Amino acid sequence: MRTYVVEPQQIFVPSLLHLLQESGLSIVRVRDVLDPLDVLRTRPQMLFCDCDAMDDQIVQGLQFLSDSMPELDVCIYSRTEPLSPRVRMRAPTRLLHLEKSASHEALVSALGRFVVNA
Repeated sequence: MRTYVVEPQQIFVPSLLHLLQESGLSIVRVRDVLDPLDVLRTRPQMLFCDCDAMDDQIVQGLQFLSDSMPELDVCIYSRTEPLSPRVRMRAPTRLLHLEKSASHEALVSALGRFVVNA
Protein backbone atom coordinates (compact mmCIF):
# COMPACT_ATOMS: atom_id res chain seq x y z
CA MET A 1 0.00 0.00 0.00
CA ARG A 2 1.49 3.33 -1.11
CA THR A 3 1.81 5.42 2.06
CA TYR A 4 2.40 9.13 2.66
CA VAL A 5 3.93 9.73 6.10
CA VAL A 6 3.70 12.85 8.26
CA GLU A 7 6.14 12.76 11.19
CA PRO A 8 6.97 16.15 12.78
CA GLN A 9 10.02 14.90 14.69
CA GLN A 10 12.70 13.76 12.26
CA ILE A 11 14.53 11.77 14.94
CA PHE A 12 11.67 9.22 14.89
CA VAL A 13 11.47 8.82 11.10
CA PRO A 14 13.88 5.86 10.72
CA SER A 15 12.16 3.69 13.36
CA LEU A 16 8.70 4.69 12.11
CA LEU A 17 9.58 3.83 8.51
CA HIS A 18 10.92 0.47 9.66
CA LEU A 19 7.64 -0.23 11.47
CA LEU A 20 5.56 0.73 8.43
CA GLN A 21 7.65 -1.30 6.01
CA GLU A 22 7.54 -4.29 8.37
CA SER A 23 3.74 -3.97 8.20
CA GLY A 24 3.75 -4.25 4.41
CA LEU A 25 3.50 -0.58 3.50
CA SER A 26 5.61 1.15 0.85
CA ILE A 27 6.57 4.75 1.58
CA VAL A 28 6.05 7.30 -1.20
CA ARG A 29 6.85 10.47 0.76
CA VAL A 30 7.82 11.60 4.25
CA ARG A 31 7.08 15.14 5.44
CA ASP A 32 7.26 16.91 8.77
CA VAL A 33 3.94 18.74 8.28
CA LEU A 34 0.64 17.81 6.68
CA ASP A 35 0.58 19.34 3.19
CA PRO A 36 -2.81 18.42 1.68
CA LEU A 37 -1.92 19.66 -1.80
CA ASP A 38 1.24 17.55 -1.84
CA VAL A 39 -0.80 14.54 -0.70
CA LEU A 40 -3.21 15.19 -3.61
CA ARG A 41 -0.33 15.39 -6.09
CA THR A 42 1.29 12.23 -4.71
CA ARG A 43 -1.99 10.21 -4.70
CA PRO A 44 -1.08 7.69 -1.97
CA GLN A 45 -3.43 4.94 -0.86
CA MET A 46 -2.82 5.74 2.82
CA LEU A 47 -1.97 8.81 4.85
CA PHE A 48 -0.09 7.97 8.05
CA CYS A 49 -0.11 11.02 10.30
CA ASP A 50 1.64 11.37 13.64
CA CYS A 51 -0.47 14.08 15.20
CA ASP A 52 -0.67 14.42 18.94
CA ALA A 53 -1.95 17.97 18.59
CA MET A 54 -5.05 18.17 16.39
CA ASP A 55 -4.92 21.87 15.66
CA ASP A 56 -7.29 23.61 13.24
CA GLN A 57 -4.81 23.33 10.37
CA ILE A 58 -4.62 19.52 10.66
CA VAL A 59 -8.39 19.21 11.07
CA GLN A 60 -8.95 21.34 7.95
CA GLY A 61 -6.31 19.39 6.02
CA LEU A 62 -7.83 16.02 6.92
CA GLN A 63 -11.31 17.27 6.02
CA PHE A 64 -10.04 18.57 2.67
CA LEU A 65 -8.34 15.25 1.91
CA SER A 66 -11.39 13.25 2.92
CA ASP A 67 -13.55 15.37 0.61
CA SER A 68 -11.02 15.31 -2.25
CA MET A 69 -9.84 11.70 -1.95
CA PRO A 70 -12.61 9.62 -0.33
CA GLU A 71 -10.69 6.44 -1.25
CA LEU A 72 -7.72 7.53 0.91
CA ASP A 73 -7.16 5.41 4.01
CA VAL A 74 -6.08 7.45 7.03
CA CYS A 75 -4.03 6.24 9.98
CA ILE A 76 -3.68 8.56 12.96
CA TYR A 77 -0.79 7.80 15.30
CA SER A 78 -1.12 9.61 18.63
CA ARG A 79 -1.06 9.41 22.41
CA THR A 80 -4.82 9.91 22.65
CA GLU A 81 -7.86 9.72 20.38
CA PRO A 82 -7.20 12.89 18.37
CA LEU A 83 -10.02 13.09 15.88
CA SER A 84 -12.34 15.89 16.66
CA PRO A 85 -16.04 15.72 15.77
CA ARG A 86 -15.19 18.48 13.28
CA VAL A 87 -13.59 15.90 10.96
CA ARG A 88 -16.20 13.92 9.06
CA MET A 89 -14.61 11.23 6.95
CA ARG A 90 -16.49 10.41 3.79
CA ALA A 91 -17.28 6.85 2.81
CA PRO A 92 -15.33 4.86 1.73
CA THR A 93 -12.51 6.56 3.69
CA ARG A 94 -11.23 4.14 6.29
CA LEU A 95 -9.73 5.38 9.53
CA LEU A 96 -7.32 3.60 11.86
CA HIS A 97 -6.17 5.05 15.17
CA LEU A 98 -2.91 3.71 16.62
CA GLU A 99 -1.90 4.60 20.14
CA LYS A 100 1.77 5.38 20.66
CA SER A 101 1.75 3.41 23.89
CA ALA A 102 1.02 0.15 22.03
CA SER A 103 3.81 -2.39 21.71
CA HIS A 104 5.75 -2.74 18.48
CA GLU A 105 4.10 -6.11 17.87
CA ALA A 106 0.60 -4.70 18.40
CA LEU A 107 1.29 -1.83 15.98
CA VAL A 108 2.63 -4.17 13.28
CA SER A 109 -0.35 -6.48 13.77
CA ALA A 110 -2.94 -3.68 13.59
CA LEU A 111 -1.34 -2.15 10.50
CA GLY A 112 -1.02 -5.56 8.87
CA ARG A 113 -4.74 -6.30 9.40
CA PHE A 114 -5.64 -2.85 8.08
CA VAL A 115 -3.58 -3.40 4.91
CA VAL A 116 -4.99 -6.89 4.30
CA ASN A 117 -8.55 -5.57 4.60
CA ALA A 118 -7.89 -2.75 2.11
